[in-house]
Amino acid sequence: MKKLTFFSILLLLCHLSIAKPPTEFSRIDSHARETPTKYATNVEKLAAYLVKPAKNDFEKVRSFYVWMSENIAYDVELFRRYRPGSSLNITPEDVLKNRKAVCQGYADLFTALCNEVGITSHLVPGYSKGFANRNRTDFSTADHAWNAVKIEGKWYLLDATWGAGGLNDKMQYVASFNEKYFLSAPEEFVKDHMPLHPMWQLLDCPVSMKAFAKGEEAISRELSAKSKCADYARHIETIYQLEGAERTLKMATEAYAFNPDNHVEMARAYMDYAHSIMSKIARELKSREAIEQAIGAQEEALGYLHKADVVLQKVKDRSAEVEKDFLKKNIKHSESNLKSMRAVLNG
Repeated sequence: MKKLTFFSILLLLCHLSIAKPPTEFSRIDSHARETPTKYATNVEKLAAYLVKPAKNDFEKVRSFYVWMSENIAYDVELFRRYRPGSSLNITPEDVLKNRKAVCQGYADLFTALCNEVGITSHLVPGYSKGFANRNRTDFSTADHAWNAVKIEGKWYLLDATWGAGGLNDKMQYVASFNEKYFLSAPEEFVKDHMPLHPMWQLLDCPVSMKAFAKGEEAISRELSAKSKCADYARHIETIYQLEGAERTLKMATEAYAFNPDNHVEMARAYMDYAHSIMSKIARELKSREAIEQAIGAQEEALGYLHKADVVLQKVKDRSAEVEKDFLKKNIKHSESNLKSMRAVLNG
């Protein structure tokens, strides 16, 4: 997965009452599985071919899901050397060319295909309970990514990575189409997929991290016990009315409140927000007023960098060394800029 900033696709939201998604897809499945190789050379061409016989958006996303399960293999080598949170710099076109990916590559390709046909898809980063970590209790780092897709006004969840297959005990990829993770019921999906931000559980009563850590019985108890909760769809709509940097910080703050063990994600959000402030500072400060405004902005940005530093100091192992080093350099650079601007102002 690339550097997680809670992402920035603008979503158009509305509330519609619709029936459950269809369960019969044999016709569109056959079409997807029989796709000629010549149509899979780029995202635009592939999307156009895959949706040709689709009668609705359900069949379009089904075609994408099935084609990916048949044609994209899990990149075991990349998985072995990958450090959670680091940037992969792998595009959907790269995934098509190489025909392999880790979870973020699957999710990015699915979103790219959806974008081509006007369907809203959101990449959801989070924690998983899958191969070799079914009983995990440490949730200080996100390790997986999947999609939330909006069809006919309603959000659905799917995991194209796990839908394509998985790893065996010898760490070998085994392709095996899995129906379970296609437009799964949120109550089932949350049993092994926990998003960073609780609103992407698509549950009005989100399951707690504590219950997720304990397992399915604890999750089921929470789901049955809650009676008065929030409207997740309305919350998504409210969040996406905010601008990019402000939205990122708001989502990160809520995600950190939900799971205070993941310090790195909160620190990254503070750093991103500081960067957004500094990016608005004019390069040429030609008046006293401009210098004063720049100093104010730099002071505000530096404040967020110090907040990031406080959060990162809570990480006691070496998992955040890259972020700590990057932050240290940014604080030093910001303090130097601030000192220079003050000198010009007072000179």
